[in-house]
Amino acid sequence: MDKFTIKDIAKLSDVSTATVSNYLNGNYAKMSPNTKEKLANIIEKTNYRPSTTARNLAKNENKTIGVSVADITNPFTSPVISGISERCSEYGYKLVFTNSNNDEQKEVENINRLLEEEVAGLIIDPVNPNSNTYQRLSNTYTVIVDRQAQRSIIDTITTDNMKSVELMTQKMLDAGYTDLYFVTWPLSGISTRINRYTGFKNATKYTNDEHLLTIPYDYESSDDDSFTQTIRQIVTSSHGKLGFFTMNSRVLQNFLKVTQSLNYTYPDDFGVATYENFDWMQLMTPGISCIRQDSVAIGHAAMDLLKEKLSTNYTSEPAPRMKTIPTDIIIRESF
Repeated sequence: MDKFTIKDIAKLSDVSTATVSNYLNGNYAKMSPNTKEKLANIIEKTNYRPSTTARNLAKNENKTIGVSVADITNPFTSPVISGISERCSEYGYKLVFTNSNNDEQKEVENINRLLEEEVAGLIIDPVNPNSNTYQRLSNTYTVIVDRQAQRSIIDTITTDNMKSVELMTQKMLDAGYTDLYFVTWPLSGISTRINRYTGFKNATKYTNDEHLLTIPYDYESSDDDSFTQTIRQIVTSSHGKLGFFTMNSRVLQNFLKVTQSLNYTYPDDFGVATYENFDWMQLMTPGISCIRQDSVAIGHAAMDLLKEKLSTNYTSEPAPRMKTIPTDIIIRESF
């Protein structure tokens, strides 16, 4: 069979086309786990993708771009939206954005709503890029930013997370830091965190996770002081020159609040560097060494790529591409 249809998937699964449609739209409320698993397996095996014909017709008529972001409070997000918005203005498109608040089901609902409004194209900063909902989106009208899927099916714009962290970690090693730790939110299969941690391990040559420190999302508001006690133990027992690399700016803030509560200061008690650069980091005393990712450029690149897609009349699904936006290493006096 050259191309599977929704009717074919329904027949192979022994369910109605409505059930298949509900699955593709992320509506699982009335669906048994067995049916959900069966559909997932058949769709993966057949590599089923919805027809793009209707989308190709709609995209020529609508001048609205839909944007779904994982977390509007993330400092990374606002400049990305700014970059997208700038390009939309240049290209004559309107912009509608939704916030998923790190809720995967909310993200599915947001994407469904945008599709129902027949937006010309989608730019998604995903909660979970491996979600089944992406199986039904076409690469002819969708671009993903930041987080990468394990099996890429949609064009993705990201930064060189792994190599840049490897380079910064090497800078710390060259400065004499022999006892280094990577501080992060739970890795949770999220590509940005995993790739940054991999870069750290590539530089340090650590073969286990003894130098991986995980801080809970809600650590500040909880009664759990385990992370604080872990930092106390590391600082008091370290026999080498101690340093920490934090996964992003919000992890850095939480980490510094903990060290300040323990009356530890950098670079006297430890060295520190982070991924992401914001103005407040150079106002710290001393300034924080960091990896600067150009989030506005990510937004520009995402809309540039989407505009290219919307100007192309595809006859088949294009192969997914990965575009990497360069980063800069900024060395200050934090290590």
